[in-house]
Amino acid sequence: MLKLIVAVFIVILPLAGCVTDDQGAKTWSVPQRVDLHTRLGLAYLQQGRLAAAQEALEFALALGPDNSSAHHAMALLKSKLGHPAMAREHYERAIVADPGNYLVRNDFGSHLCALGLHLEGIDQLTVAVNDPFNPSRYISHYRIGVCMNLSGRLEKAYAHLNKALRAQPSSGPVLYEAADVSFRLGRHLPARGLLERYFEQGNPPPDSLLLAVRNERALGSEPLVQYYAYQLRVSYPDSPQAAEVKELISGAQGG
Repeated sequence: MLKLIVAVFIVILPLAGCVTDDQGAKTWSVPQRVDLHTRLGLAYLQQGRLAAAQEALEFALALGPDNSSAHHAMALLKSKLGHPAMAREHYERAIVADPGNYLVRNDFGSHLCALGLHLEGIDQLTVAVNDPFNPSRYISHYRIGVCMNLSGRLEKAYAHLNKALRAQPSSGPVLYEAADVSFRLGRHLPARGLLERYFEQGNPPPDSLLLAVRNERALGSEPLVQYYAYQLRVSYPDSPQAAEVKELISGAQGG
């Protein structure tokens, strides 16, 4: 998946509450400095400045070695750098520091699922979805749905994605994932409706157009097959998805 939907849980904001020393100069407490450098590291990570992100986050962890948010941010960075074992270590340390950090569990769960460790990932996401203080449970339901889809547990994936859709009926990622699961379950009419809602948001990526072609073929709607195939050829002419659709259509015509 990764496509790890990186949960940017901190943004650069002015920090209030600094203290004043005997000479009247503004100083920061240690927790504030940890927070500041964690935010800086995340901002650099968003910008793709990975060396700067690592420097800021290493400094944050040197100041606060048991800070959950700093370990979470470092886990995201290590995942981005392609170091899954190091990312896992930081995720685990973030949870030890704050077992109630549902943001960590969301991202750790997705990280594990992307590595094929579906049961472990679902365990983390289930803790997050059952947390009464989690204000965005739909994200946890969505990610459980993704993980269960990856592991072939389609009915349960569908149930969790429906819960996510009830909370966020216009969420593009949730609509697409629910359409994919519906297609895999053979529920082609619901898949069509979900894709149509998804396409209303504009700029559909090639995977979604390929899914629409395959779904309309299953429904026997040749005009819609040609419509989505045309969109795919025009928008993404050199994509693997366009090549796959060309082969699907030529194979059907040849048969």
